[in-house]
Amino acid sequence: MNRDQIIDLLTAAAAYDRRNVGEGDVHAWSEAARRAGWTFDKALNALHEHYATSSAWLMPGHITERIRLASRQPAPADELLALERKPASAERRAEFMAQIRKLADRKSIK
Repeated sequence: MNRDQIIDLLTAAAAYDRRNVGEGDVHAWSEAARRAGWTFDKALNALHEHYATSSAWLMPGHITERIRLASRQPAPADELLALERKPASAERRAEFMAQIRKLADRKSIK
């Protein structure tokens, strides 16, 4: 993220919590953003999510945690359902059924 994006991010935070933003804040948040690899869109979304669910004072670590959490979320169900599962070949199925029969015979299951 560049300096202007950090300032925009801190301005958004100030709109929520009335913080005073100075040059030191811009430098510190820039360093946190660089180390954690934030993008502006992800950081801004994390900021809004934070204030939508929390009254805690926002720190750079909150942004990083929310970005990482969002990246770990499973795909939406409609995307997962759209994936086609490869059908098993007839040969593979026959091999599998033969193994089941062998196991059943060993255990005297009929």
